[in-house]
Amino acid sequence: MAAQTGKAVSRVHAVYEQIRQDILAARLAPGERLKVNPLCERFSASLTVVREALTRLAEQGLVSFEPQAGFSVVTLDAEGLTDLTDVRVQVENLAVTWSIERAGLAWETGVVAATYALGRTSQHIPGDSGEMSEEWAAAHAAFHTALAGGCGSPVLMEIRAGLYDRSELYRRWAQPVVREGRDVHAEHAAIAEGALGRDAAAATSLLERHLRRTAEILLTSGLIAPGAGGPQQGRQRAEPAAGSAPTVA
Repeated sequence: MAAQTGKAVSRVHAVYEQIRQDILAARLAPGERLKVNPLCERFSASLTVVREALTRLAEQGLVSFEPQAGFSVVTLDAEGLTDLTDVRVQVENLAVTWSIERAGLAWETGVVAATYALGRTSQHIPGDSGEMSEEWAAAHAAFHTALAGGCGSPVLMEIRAGLYDRSELYRRWAQPVVREGRDVHAEHAAIAEGALGRDAAAATSLLERHLRRTAEILLTSGLIAPGAGGPQQGRQRAEPAAGSAPTVA
């Protein structure tokens, strides 16, 4: 019985991760309906497994549920991004502050390695599309996780992971943007330097500026609706003014 239970949990997690990756990679559009039966067929999974996976995604804010309409990918709007950013700044800064206060050499080593890896990874795939590379997205997530990772609080890390994913959804759907006017690696390196120097005031100030700058770029890009609305199918991208939208990170 225990083996069967473990297998079911593992299957739910596998389906959850596949749908999550489809959302974060923008293969599923904001507002897109997530019909349970087609997903069951796609993943060769039971209704129970798919519903549980979708419920977990809803708990993390990547999926919404309406009793009559069912599950769908969350929609993107300016009001939601502003609220998300305000909360994320508080949570990320708390995690970094606790890391600085509590963590030791292992945490420092992890931050150094993550910063180096991020700086050595190209942000965009080759060509003119401006699409974010999956390698950079993974390195970026690893960097912010490493910064927060010494906080010593699994609950806080779980909360920040959900907020990061929701922010990533905005960032992915606002790509591509003009690649000038912002040295993203310098921002990351400065945050890391403040953290490794055990200067919580500097690290959190730089981190807040970094997160709010990203939100500001998205809010002024014309790529996100001004308020909550209906499904946003497909990439309805406005053309940014030349030089007006620096790289989002």
